[in-house]
Amino acid sequence: MMIKARRLFKDTNDLPTLPAIVSKVVTMLDDQDASSDDITDLILSDQVLAAKVIRVVNSPLYRSSNSIESVKRALIYLGFKSVREMILTSYFVDGFKNKEQPFDMKIFWIHSFSVGAISRHIARQVNYPDMEKAYLVGILHDIGKVFLGHYCKDEYGQMLATISNTSRTTYEAEFECFGTTHCEIGLCLAQRWNFPSVYSDVISYHHSPEMATEDPLLTAIVALADFYCSSHVTSDSVAQASIPGPSEESAWHLFTQHAPDQSASGLEHFLSNLDEEYEAIGQEVDVLFNTMTT
Repeated sequence: MMIKARRLFKDTNDLPTLPAIVSKVVTMLDDQDASSDDITDLILSDQVLAAKVIRVVNSPLYRSSNSIESVKRALIYLGFKSVREMILTSYFVDGFKNKEQPFDMKIFWIHSFSVGAISRHIARQVNYPDMEKAYLVGILHDIGKVFLGHYCKDEYGQMLATISNTSRTTYEAEFECFGTTHCEIGLCLAQRWNFPSVYSDVISYHHSPEMATEDPLLTAIVALADFYCSSHVTSDSVAQASIPGPSEESAWHLFTQHAPDQSASGLEHFLSNLDEEYEAIGQEVDVLFNTMTT
């Protein structure tokens, strides 16, 4: 599957790129020893990046009561982890904003942002140490779909038509149609963009969490959030819903190993308890969608 994914990459000449400065900033934001002055100086070395940080921090997404005009103040107001999340998300959205797709990109983004929010909620429930990371990787988990949808537009569109109004998933259909899936393609993109290894691992294995090695709990969290959110979108979208299968059972097994107090309720009960949270995050997702896609 990885061989076929890399062949698709090899034949693509106009892949969106993640500026080197973004990778440097994200790496520094992950460094516990980095100072706000060092990160501010690095962000200010790129005017586009600095302007993006200022624009987003002053958007309704972060609800600042006063206008924030300096990068250092933005770092203090948001915190390092939130800035990391915001930078990667905005560049990911920008990279694919104008690329035609055979599916509804609004549904795609709403699903992605919803998975991020639900992942953060689940992470909070089990005291996962980096809720912002869960949020970010939840948003990025399906990046391979936007590659397949654009660079294999006709074939992907035909594939989606065959599974419309069925219980089959895009993951299953992708494997049958391309011999690879958005997971392997997403890994290729994550590696091209020099994402941290844990991000790459979750993107690669969110449909087979038992294979995750970097952070199995985080992979399980995103897998459960992805499945849950998939059941709350229309059946002809790229986030096809289905009943819990081996992937979800594997994710649940990993999850309850780290959170044994959750195991008594069972998977279906656990998922149904997310309904109230899903309704509550609707407004947040709308704001995020409008902020990041306009």
